[in-house]
Amino acid sequence: MSVVITKEDLKAYAEVDYIIKHVNERYRSKVPQNLLDFFETMKDPNHEVRINPYQPLQNQGLTKYTLEIIALLHIKYWCENQERKAELLEKMKENQERLEAKLKEQFSADNLFEKKVTPIEITEDEMVRAYTKYTDTNPDIQDYTDFRKEFVPEELAESVPAKTSFFQKLKSFFSGIFKKH
Repeated sequence: MSVVITKEDLKAYAEVDYIIKHVNERYRSKVPQNLLDFFETMKDPNHEVRINPYQPLQNQGLTKYTLEIIALLHIKYWCENQERKAELLEKMKENQERLEAKLKEQFSADNLFEKKVTPIEITEDEMVRAYTKYTDTNPDIQDYTDFRKEFVPEELAESVPAKTSFFQKLKSFFSGIFKKH
């Protein structure tokens, strides 16, 4: 199984490395050396980290992944009060269950097909403009709409009166006059 480390992860490692290097030695010494080495080698060297020590970490604009790593370090290495540790673990468990419930509801098979889609109403003029724009910009499309003739099946040809143009009507009018005389 391979692990993919993104640029965001590298930024988070740089932020965690910076935080660990600036905490009290008592806390830094509780983190295993191989984990400290990991953050040191895997961090983004170009990511500039600025943290105000007088502000809470969640107000510093750190990545979410950074805060998650710090929370895990706190639970695993820094929290000495077992009751507090159990409380934090329970809160993390509740948050995970809420997230899973939300995702389950959002992606359930029942909800996927029940979402109401509002139809988009497009006027005929807009369709013509969109079609013309598409056919004009694509040289592979041959547009024969100008040469289209109405097709009437033979069975219906007798019941559908043939459309005659003005000139055909005029021609038949004059030919009718000359035939009578």
